[in-house]
Amino acid sequence: MKWFSVIKNNIKKICIVSIIMLFVLNINIINAENIKDGTKVPILLYHNIVWSEYDGMDPVANMTAEEFRQQMTEILKRGYNPIKLSQYYDYVLLGTPIPENPIVITFDDGYLSNYEIAFPILKELNIPATIFVVTDTVGAQEGAGKVNFSHFTWAQAREMQASGIIDIESHSHTHKDMSKLSISELQLEIRKSKYLIEKNLNKKCNVFAYPYGGYGEDTARMVRWAGYKMQILVDDTASGQVYKVNKPSEGIENIARITVRGFMSCDELFEIINSAMSQ
Repeated sequence: MKWFSVIKNNIKKICIVSIIMLFVLNINIINAENIKDGTKVPILLYHNIVWSEYDGMDPVANMTAEEFRQQMTEILKRGYNPIKLSQYYDYVLLGTPIPENPIVITFDDGYLSNYEIAFPILKELNIPATIFVVTDTVGAQEGAGKVNFSHFTWAQAREMQASGIIDIESHSHTHKDMSKLSISELQLEIRKSKYLIEKNLNKKCNVFAYPYGGYGEDTARMVRWAGYKMQILVDDTASGQVYKVNKPSEGIENIARITVRGFMSCDELFEIINSAMSQ
């Protein structure tokens, strides 16, 4: 009977291995379908939102609350379906379906205006967004010498994260160009920001957005080793193209974004999106 027990155990092992192989094969088939499908996903990048007047502020990093509301409303009117970055990740790697005409909204730096102005608008319109924070300036106040505009606090970040509308991810610890740092400096920027987000928000930090788009093979490898699942650029710095949308065949470690600037009308914004989608 001993030999029968051995055979029985071996059969169980073979069945388990077969199931795992079928699962892996199925994922590969799904991924192949994704690549064949090639659904393009534009990702928009915003920074600071001001109540009404620019007062000489740089429109590259600032826009009014009225402009932001108009653009978010127009996104829905034109038939776009805002999705989370996590949905795009699952779509690329697992083949999880996403709605037609997907679009992703992101913010960089962690300005207080993201909490005071953008967050209520996004909640009202039920539009999800990701905010990439610089962890060294969380809670920093305007006029104290560290930042030009106040940044939201960890308590405010927790409120936004708990809403299910906002996801907080990393934009490094001190917002330096990653392509110009030593190995030890890179480790600090990459790992400390991840640690602080996970500690203060009680969540996994899975996405890293490069300050100034300072992306390269070495930085990509270190970000990957630190445990991040996705890597995000500013515009498409890696290829030199200003505006680009994303396809599943391009993976999740060189994600391009379209920077939205102040004074950019809705028509201008969607002309840029349509041009990028046509490439």
